[in-house]
Amino acid sequence: MNAQEILRQYAADQINFQGASLNGINLAEADLIGINLSQADLRNATLSLAYLNRANLSQASLVRANMAGINLSQANLIRANLRDADLHGAILRGADLRGADLSLANLCDANLCDADLRNAELGGANLTGACLRGANLREENRKYIANLRGANLSQADLRGANLTGADLARVSLRGADLSEAMLRNADLQGADLTEVNLTGAFLTEANLLQASLYQATLRNAKLERADMREVDLTEADLTRAILPDAKLSKARLKRAILSFAQMSRVDLSRANLRGAQLNAAHLTDAYLARADFTEADLTEANLVRAELSTTNLIGAILQGATMPNGEIHE
Repeated sequence: MNAQEILRQYAADQINFQGASLNGINLAEADLIGINLSQADLRNATLSLAYLNRANLSQASLVRANMAGINLSQANLIRANLRDADLHGAILRGADLRGADLSLANLCDANLCDADLRNAELGGANLTGACLRGANLREENRKYIANLRGANLSQADLRGANLTGADLARVSLRGADLSEAMLRNADLQGADLTEVNLTGAFLTEANLLQASLYQATLRNAKLERADMREVDLTEADLTRAILPDAKLSKARLKRAILSFAQMSRVDLSRANLRGAQLNAAHLTDAYLARADFTEADLTEANLVRAELSTTNLIGAILQGATMPNGEIHE
């Protein structure tokens, strides 16, 4: 079946092309809103700038298809194979991509706002500048979990995205906006989060082992019980962050801002906090063995029952701080 026949039948209100063999077909700029191409073979097809809003492409093969600028808003792409497809600038707003294979796909500047990406395979995909605001990538009892290992999400808009339990290990998120995003139990081990915006994000029990959060913004972020060992938080802003029971041993927090942070029972053993701002921070029951607080500002910090016996406090400002024994430092 060629492109002319598809367009002729569609114009006559025939929209069912389930299982059609359309390998290499050219439907660039075609208006095919609502078409049924489920299980169709569209490998190497040219669909650039086409309109496939609300189309059914479930289980379709779109391997290496040229889909730059395509409109697939609210389309059904459940378990579709989009491996190595070019979706540069594509509109996938509200699309259902559950179980879709998008590995190695080019999604640069794509609009994936409110898309359902649960169980999607995004390994090695290029999502630079993509908008994933409100997208759903959450884990549900291990049945639906997005795999983004090795993906490039630099400068991506992920505001409010649901990434609960998502696999983001070693992913590049440099400069991305993840404000108010849900990242509970997410695996961010070794991820590049340099200059990322995580304001108000939920990172409870997330794995951030050895991640880079250099100059990141984590104001009001929720990081209860997060694993942040050996993380780089140099010059990061954690004002009013919630960090009880977080593991931050050997973390780099030089010149970080932790003003008013809630850090009860936090493990900061061997952490580097030189020049950090911890004024009015709550460090009750904190474990600070061999931590370096050289020239840190701990004005009015709460250090009740904190372990300070081997802590380096040379040059630290402790005016008004409540010390481990409950006394106020003058």
